Amino acid sequence: MDTHHQARAADTELRMTRRLPAPPEQVFRAWTSAGELREWFGPKGMTLTACEVEPRVGGRFLTRLGDPSGEECGGLGFIEAIEAPRRLVMRLDEAAGSPLPGARLALTFTPEAGGTRLDIHWSHPTAEMRAAHEAIGFERGWGEMMDRLTAFVTCPTQMCPMGTPPAHGHGWLHRFLGEWDYTGEFMGPDGQSFTGKGTERVRSLGGYWIMGESLGEMPGGGGEAHCVITLGYDPVRQRFIGSWVGSMMWHLSIYDGTLSEDGRELVLESEGPAFTGEGTALYRDVMVWEDEDHRRMETSVRGADGGWTRLMVLRHGRRA
Repeated sequence: MDTHHQARAADTELRMTRRLPAPPEQVFRAWTSAGELREWFGPKGMTLTACEVEPRVGGRFLTRLGDPSGEECGGLGFIEAIEAPRRLVMRLDEAAGSPLPGARLALTFTPEAGGTRLDIHWSHPTAEMRAAHEAIGFERGWGEMMDRLTAFVTCPTQMCPMGTPPAHGHGWLHRFLGEWDYTGEFMGPDGQSFTGKGTERVRSLGGYWIMGESLGEMPGGGGEAHCVITLGYDPVRQRFIGSWVGSMMWHLSIYDGTLSEDGRELVLESEGPAFTGEGTALYRDVMVWEDEDHRRMETSVRGADGGWTRLMVLRHGRRA
């Protein structure tokens, strides 16, 4: 194995993977139709001011984005390979003024159960260009753009009379899709700690909701724990909403929460039975993305003094 070559390649590459609940044909068309591209292309808050797509080898792929202040950015690329609906490769123009002159973007559309795995692979001529691309916000910008793409391809062909198209928040939730393994540490009220592990499967429900079903161990070896979580987004209130139920209790938790500006931390609050056995207490679940394949959830309860005590930490890793 040429590890030196691999290291050099890693120095010039950026990658991202997203799972979308739509077939490859639909996702591929969203990339190769100028009319569809105008509906979603660009990070949150930006719009396409110019767009041209010629879906053939040698064809032009032009995008120009504008932000609310009127500033614009974008560039011209030329399609090097196109294999509908599986692969699209383009190289950015090397002329002066190009944002990433000579950089190459390869998109792979792989069918998976329930949708498409979209692999995004940027190759840069130099390590310095790759570092500059990362520094200007590759992870956040492309993450937000994939949220918008997800919301676009999950929009129902026939809307419910009282419905609205999926919003950016609905698209963001679909980052959770897939199969996961988790390990957990649980802190009891008496100061004891226990560990456990399990699995979780997260799927889309109509593009508006995600549903996660987990099966694991009860803390301390008390049998199986079977839990179901639903998460959605209220575009009117701009709040995340949802519910949680577990096989170990009768209570239905109702979530209400917010997402951090950088899209890495979702804070959900709910009310549930107090550990004292009397009345209820306020609970907080904080879901933190460490990278696209690893996340953790920290659960805390608020005490009578207003302080928060951590009860549980779950660490999720995506299955290969």
